Formats: sequence, structure tokens, C-alpha cells
Amino acid sequence: MRRILIISIVSLLVMVSCVPTLYALWTSDPTENTAISTMNGEQALPKIAVDSNGFAYVTWFSTDTGNYNVRMQRLDHKGNIMWANNGILVSNEPQDTWITDYDLAVDPSGYAIVTFSDIRTGFSNPVAYRVSPNGTMMWGPTGILLANDSNFDPSPQVCTTQAGNSVFAWESCPDSGNYLIKLQKISPTGQVLWGDGITLSSTGVDLTSPYLFPAEDDSVYLAWHTQTGPYYAPNRGLYVQKLDAGGNFLWESDAIVYSPVTSGPIVYLQTCRDDAGGIVFAWYRSTDSTHFQSYVQHMDADGTMTMPTGGAVVSTSTARLHMYPAPAFLPQTQEVVVFFSEQDLNQNSRGMYAQNLDLDGNRLWGEEGKQLIGLSMNDYLLFTADGKDNTAICVYQAAVFGTQDTKMQAVMLDDTGAFVWADSFVDLCTVQSQKLHNVMTNYYMGQWVAVWEDLRNDGGDIYAQNIQPDGTLGVVANQPPVADFTWMPANPTTQTVVQFTDHSFDSDGYLVNWTWEFGDGTSSYAQHPTHQYSAPGTYAVHLTVKDDEGVDGTVSKNVVVSSSSSTFIITIKPGIGLGVSVNFKNNGSTDVLGEPWVITVHGGFLGRINTSVNGSIDIAAGKSETKRSGVLFGFGALSITAKIADATQSATGTQILVLTLVKK
Repeated sequence: MRRILIISIVSLLVMVSCVPTLYALWTSDPTENTAISTMNGEQALPKIAVDSNGFAYVTWFSTDTGNYNVRMQRLDHKGNIMWANNGILVSNEPQDTWITDYDLAVDPSGYAIVTFSDIRTGFSNPVAYRVSPNGTMMWGPTGILLANDSNFDPSPQVCTTQAGNSVFAWESCPDSGNYLIKLQKISPTGQVLWGDGITLSSTGVDLTSPYLFPAEDDSVYLAWHTQTGPYYAPNRGLYVQKLDAGGNFLWESDAIVYSPVTSGPIVYLQTCRDDAGGIVFAWYRSTDSTHFQSYVQHMDADGTMTMPTGGAVVSTSTARLHMYPAPAFLPQTQEVVVFFSEQDLNQNSRGMYAQNLDLDGNRLWGEEGKQLIGLSMNDYLLFTADGKDNTAICVYQAAVFGTQDTKMQAVMLDDTGAFVWADSFVDLCTVQSQKLHNVMTNYYMGQWVAVWEDLRNDGGDIYAQNIQPDGTLGVVANQPPVADFTWMPANPTTQTVVQFTDHSFDSDGYLVNWTWEFGDGTSSYAQHPTHQYSAPGTYAVHLTVKDDEGVDGTVSKNVVVSSSSSTFIITIKPGIGLGVSVNFKNNGSTDVLGEPWVITVHGGFLGRINTSVNGSIDIAAGKSETKRSGVLFGFGALSITAKIADATQSATGTQILVLTLVKK
């Protein structure tokens, strides 16, 4: 008997030994798919997270040794398995005979962060691991224990910040008293940053089910449920706070997604992000103990709810049930498409619907939404969704009535509600078998990737399949890289060292080589080279970049180099006064942008001074600019030297002594 405490799901699994061959690359055949793990025993509850280079980490629980071990695999964006077949072992610490939910994220350095609970201490406590791209356990072979207490600590969550740290949150349930939310923060090197951790509590109220979302810099959003009433019919409210780098609440009051309701429990929650740091929440609840209604709410980055209080309903129909909503944000239209299950009041007939809402909560596809699949005895469930431009994709399971035979399918709609693909619905997997716990990536490298647990062979294996925006499966056709660069200063001279900066990119892979030709017979293979020209002239600089598929991208730009000896005229105005004034005149025929200059001052009878002030200057052809030192103090003889490019001018005189120069 296998119990997975996610949404109170209980499944009976049969153990049979049957191991198919692992496939390399994404297949275009929905009868095959890519096998992530086909080990003996049960492979369950997959998660997937993608780094900025398009490499995906997949984790799951495996009973290959009888214990619920945690394993991990890494794939490139083409579906190539990067580690050994069936992945690497992350943890074989003792687990209970049942498992709770867990979480996976990728930090800015491309390392995987996975957190789960085990019973190594004799109690259920959360633990965290950081895994490198080559499979090394960066926080040690046993990870970092986030808590060591006698409480029941299930379903830890993690998000990584832009600063590279990892923030964890989990529900902590003592034998008596109210449930708590606990948090901890860990640096990339494994340093525990929040001491004994942060605890959220509320007298007489249980705090449950935390969620974490990255914000800017080193801050995060924390969402959690407050809960009262019996466990089988709790009254839940959802609240959000923003935490700074030290774990302090930044908002004066908690943002309320929905207040506790007494008419029926909140039993489901899915989220997605908008393109401005905000969060979209979707959920369903019972409105009268029998009728289920789905809602959506949008919170902007400052914690303001933009839709009606309590959320906007996706359908006003009272003759149907609306369940399992999955939201997708459309960045091009600033709208939210929600896919949901439509059912009759007895839950005997089921179909699939969708609704589009603007950020004010107005329903755009009619009061009852758009019918995608009419009601029948078949079932459509476990929706996951994502938005791209003005389209929304949903991956879901389609089950045949009276059997456990389930297909994986996808559908895409545009912002008008029209089907994007000619066939409307595309099969990701046509193998007739029970499927569980499907998850899906956001759009990356020209595709989405779905991962699920599949009982096609034995007690459960992990399979994956990609799908492209045009509805096709298989490896995404390689896009050539785009070469681009800039240089500083913009108008160099023969005495200037030019800094070239690469701005090339590859939309569906990564760059592996840079070749620079500077136009004077010299070259470089550095990504950001420097170069100095020995003679004035116009030089065609070529940059060629190569991507991981061996495809080149090239760009050429002209760099005009002048002889600086006659370009600048410098006039120094020393004497008694409050500062040193230096006039730089561009006596050439071209504008100068970002040209470095420096003024140095020596002397003074109160002590020997060797101080300089410097910066960069923009001067149009034939124009001049004056730079001045800061306040001068004391008397004495000064030696002043000003320099720009290869033009130098010196002067001496007696005036107020310079102690400190401040650039103006």
C-alpha cells in the first residue's frame, strides 16, 4: 500500500519487473516517450526544474531498495540523458512507508536544490540538498537538516533568490497545539543564515501549506493558509507576505488572497507568475457543501489584489461543478486563461472548459467560459498550464471511463479562445496505462516538457515528453546564434585600449566559442577581449560565435580609430583660488564619447601631496568641457598635470593647497 499525502491520494501499486530501453533525445512518437527512470519497484512523484541554459533536473522517489529513496536525473534541452541511466542517488535516508509532497528548484548558478522530509532522526523532519550539474552533493552526502524536533514536518517548499540563496518553508505539526510555519535560509556554500529559523504562529489558528515565490534581489514572497475547524472540512484563508533578506515582513499587513469561508473548504490551489513580479492564484471550493466553484485572483508585486475580493469566478453556471483550475498568464495581452474541469452535479459526467479574464477579473469568454471537451463518462484531470505571448497551453490526463487507461494530451488556445493547432488536441502519450502526478515546465528553449509517473510496466516509472508551440513533438530545430557586441570608448584613439563586450546569445542552447577579427590582422578567442590599434583608420571588426550544435552566427561593425595627438587641446588655469580648472577641447572632426581623463596634483607646503581626480567625458567635435577639482585648503606650490588620450598639459603655481580632490 502506497500513501502519498498531497491531496489525500491513496494508490495501490503492483510490483512487476520489466525494464524498457531508455531513449535518447525527445521522440516524436507518443507511443514511446523518454524514460527517465525504469528501475524495479515504484518510481513516484516526479518534479522538474530548468536552469537558464536549458538543462532540466528531474527528481522522484524510488523504492528500488524497498525504502523511498530520492533520485535525480539531468537532461539537456534536446532530451539527452546527461547522467547514468536511472539517475543518481540523492538520499537513501530512512523514510516512512508513505511520503509527503516535496519541492525542487534551480539556483542562479544552475545547481539543483531539492528538499523533502525523512525520518533519519526518528521523526519526520525536512532536509535539503544542493546538487551540482555534474551530480556532486554540494552540501555533503547527507544534506542539511532543516529541523530536528519531534514535530511532524511534512511537505517542505523551496525557492532560490536572485542573490543565489535558498529559502525553505514547511508546516510543523506538534502533537498538541496549533500548527506552525517554519522558515530557513541557506547560502550556496551551505551556511545557515537564519540561525534557529523563523517561526510563524497564531493563537487558536493552524498555519498550514506554505508556498514560496522569488521576489527581487534577496527577498521572497511567502503564502500560507490559516485553518480552523475540523480537518475533514477546514475553513481556510490564504495570506501573502513579502520577506526581506533577513526574513522580516515588509508589508504592514498581510495581503489576503481569500478570507476563511465557512460554506466549504478550499481543497485545491495552483499558481503562476505574471511578467511584472506578481502572482496568479487559482483554486476551487465548495460553496454550499455540494457545489464546487473555481476562482482566480491576481496579486501585483506590491501585494495589491487586482480582482474582486474573494476572487473572480471562472463560470457563473450553477448547474455544473467547476474544479481543478490551472492558470496561465498571457504576457502579450496581460490576461489570465484558466483551464478547469466541468462536471455535472453528481460528478458522473466530466468535460474540459476554459475561461479568459483580464487583470480586473472580468470574464472575457462569456459567463460560463469556453467548452473544449463536452461532458461525457470519460475523465479529464490534473491540468497544468502555461502562457506564451497571447497563447495558453494545458497538459492534462484523459482517462477512459471504467478503466485506468489514461493518455497524456495537450491543447493550446489563443486569447480569443480559438484552437491554435489544426488537430486541436495533441497526444503526448498514447500508451494506455495509469498515469499519476504529471508536472510541466514553463516555456523554454522552444518547448514545454511534461513529466509524469506511468504504470505501463510495473509499480511505476518516470517518463517525459516535450511539445513545441506548433503542437509537434520531438527535438526542436536548432536556431542559429545571434552575434552582437559593443565597445568602449565609442571613439577610440591610437592611445586607447578598446574594451569589446560580447552580447551574443543562443535562444535554444548555449555558446561554446567566440572568434574576433579586429580588422588589423589580429584576432582573439576571448569572450570579452581588449585591443589597441597602432594606427588611425576604420577597422571592420568581425565576431563569429558558435553554439552547442556547431552552428555559427556572425556580425561585423566598423570601429573608427583616430590619432589623438592633434585631437585635444588642454588648458589649465592654475592660480590662487578655490580649485583647479582644466578645459578639454575636442579639436578633431569626430565626436568623442566616454573618453577617459585625469588630473593630478602634487606639492603643497603643509605636506607632500600626490592626489588625482579622473572620469570619462563626452565632447562633440569642436566643443570643449571644463573639469574642476574640489575645495582647496592651505597654501603652497602646486604641480598640476592634465591628460586625455595622448594629450598632456602641465602647469605649476602657488595657490590654496589641495588636500582632497572631489570630481565635479
